Amino acid sequence: MSTRDYRIDRAKGILIFLVVLGHLLARTSPWESPILGAPMYFIYMFHMPAFVFLAGITAKSNKLAERVLTYFVLLATVLPLMWGWMWLFGLNPDYDFLRPFWYTWFLLSMAWWMITVPFIERFPRTMLVASIVAGLFGGILPILDTELSAARTLAFWPFFVIGKLYGKQIIDWAGSLAIWQKLCLSAAALAAVGYFYLDEVDHNWLYGSLNFAHFAVSVPEGVGLRLIVDIGAVLLTLALLSWLGNTKDTIATIGKNSLAVYILHGFVVRALQPVLDDSRNVLHDAVVLLICVALAVVWTGLLAWSPFERALRWWSSTVTGFLLKPFPFLRPEDSDRRGRRGRRGDVEAHAAYPGDTHHPGNAYSEGDGPDRQGLGLQPLPGVGYQHSPGYEQQPGQQQSFASPAPATGDPFPLPGSHEVPQNNATYEPTQEVPAGAAQREVRYRRLPVYLSGDDH
Repeated sequence: MSTRDYRIDRAKGILIFLVVLGHLLARTSPWESPILGAPMYFIYMFHMPAFVFLAGITAKSNKLAERVLTYFVLLATVLPLMWGWMWLFGLNPDYDFLRPFWYTWFLLSMAWWMITVPFIERFPRTMLVASIVAGLFGGILPILDTELSAARTLAFWPFFVIGKLYGKQIIDWAGSLAIWQKLCLSAAALAAVGYFYLDEVDHNWLYGSLNFAHFAVSVPEGVGLRLIVDIGAVLLTLALLSWLGNTKDTIATIGKNSLAVYILHGFVVRALQPVLDDSRNVLHDAVVLLICVALAVVWTGLLAWSPFERALRWWSSTVTGFLLKPFPFLRPEDSDRRGRRGRRGDVEAHAAYPGDTHHPGNAYSEGDGPDRQGLGLQPLPGVGYQHSPGYEQQPGQQQSFASPAPATGDPFPLPGSHEVPQNNATYEPTQEVPAGAAQREVRYRRLPVYLSGDDH
């Protein structure tokens, strides 16, 4: 039975449709029109923060080099193709090596966010606070702008961290709300959009790509507006998640293939740009809106065709594997092979992790991170490290690890412990607790649930 969470896929399906619609509308100079401006404020208030939030949920630190390099490969593939495509249609590609062109900023920002995943897992609370501070106050720095997608990376980083740490709990909470609570949440979200639309707040705030100096505001004003934008994005994201059911349908399929839609839709939008640029001169704004909605529906469905997604992933994985081939220590298959040898008790695998060598099982220790499950909760009965082999509780005594008989050879970490156990699973009976575990018991504490590597 599949354990895939289709709520995430369905959310991505809706959001990628909004991405396509927003980019089509953007070709028509929509901010000058009351009719086109309203949906633009709605879309840009939350569609990318919500996407970043969902990306955080599925982000993992295993195969990190491959994951990060994949986004650079996609970026290096799309940019020259897009420049050539725009030249073909007589458009200005606006080439700048340091500025990711148009929608490709997301690919570069994803690479930066993925690099932070191991630190988020190791220092969850610290990284959460750091991301919020960076997101609110990053606009103070005059050097932060569109170069290397730095401003957007910081502005949307809190959504990635929150998604990584608490994403699935938030989705469950939103889905468990009563109907009247969902309606109130949706009304509050639409009120936030209405405030920006009626007050005619500069729409560039929604992009997150510019520093405070661009808007000529003081630091308190800039931080306050950034906070209001983020609150609006949170409300709209929660409202969307609250209405999603965990069912597999066409929207879920589109969301599953959203990477292909995101990358390929840019070529469609630029091909239609010559027509869309002059559309408001010959058609009423309402008609333009309906045409853009129809185009977004059609092209989102067509580009979500599975062969597009498979071809894109094959290309990126092939190039990534080729680039990593000279660096075997970064190749994920080598790590997987060592893990299999470790689980079989291979002596050579033990030698690869001698003594007190660090491994992810030690990553979560006293101090920085929240309690298990990420919400200050204790593990459920029958779940967690207290039920692992070698863990004993003497009557009337505090629970602790029992030290096994002294090892005859050099101590080594838990066999296979370079892979984080999933869903608070206990260690296999064949795994032994190393000598001296009583003195290092905190190093073998279980990781919280939100650090699980399960696919949704």
